[in-house]
Amino acid sequence: MINCVAVDDEQAALDIMIDYIKDTPFLNLVAATTNPMEVVGILQSQDVDLVFADIQMPRMNGLNLVSLFEGKVKFIMTTGYQEYALQSFEFGVLDYLVKPFGYQRFLKAVSKMPFEMTLVDSPVEEPEPEPMPKKEEYIFVKVDAKGKFHKVLYRDVIFMEAQKTYASITTHGDRITTNLTLSDLEKRLPSDRFMRIHRSFIISKDRITGIEGDEVVLDKVLRIPIGDTYRETFANYIEGSVYFKEKDTAVVLGKRISRSKRPDE
Repeated sequence: MINCVAVDDEQAALDIMIDYIKDTPFLNLVAATTNPMEVVGILQSQDVDLVFADIQMPRMNGLNLVSLFEGKVKFIMTTGYQEYALQSFEFGVLDYLVKPFGYQRFLKAVSKMPFEMTLVDSPVEEPEPEPMPKKEEYIFVKVDAKGKFHKVLYRDVIFMEAQKTYASITTHGDRITTNLTLSDLEKRLPSDRFMRIHRSFIISKDRITGIEGDEVVLDKVLRIPIGDTYRETFANYIEGSVYFKEKDTAVVLGKRISRSKRPDE
């Protein structure tokens, strides 16, 4: 991207230059003015690559600007007089535009800038922040009267079962007996991960792999009965995820539900 400044004491000529600059993707207009004295301050304080300057201006002409900033900024001169062309090139300017000039001639002059400067800056894509590692969710359950506690990861739990005055927790390869009741566990477990489907069972929702009659299938092999008290709650839970083709409605666990549309419908 080329940062540029335009200066011409004739406002009409300056407006044309402004339009040409704005129509050129690799040019960035830093400032445009009819006062050449302002350009001196701009070039001293800002990052400018190219100046479009009229030659004949009051107090300071374009060639005076070139002599002040020669070697620091590139110049393209503009004027209504052909005779100034040779003098301009003696100052080492990039090009010389005789008014009136069209956009194609303007573009030809600008193309003499170093190629790498004419490349349009692409927005820098900020790398997406790495997702924070998911916090491991677990509970510590008391397993004996001596104050021994066992750490149970939620992701490992398959189901929990009431055993008279206490409850057991079944995970892969382990069965943990606690001195807590099933109701105690139900109060402490997150409802988005676990569901009570029977007075004697709490299941992990992530472990549900099917429904067969009045039973929930966990991990494809374990079958847990759905109690009458919990039928409606469980039917409501699965209602938005039931798909079938033959009919518009179906009865699931005694509740008539509408068919959910498939994603491709």
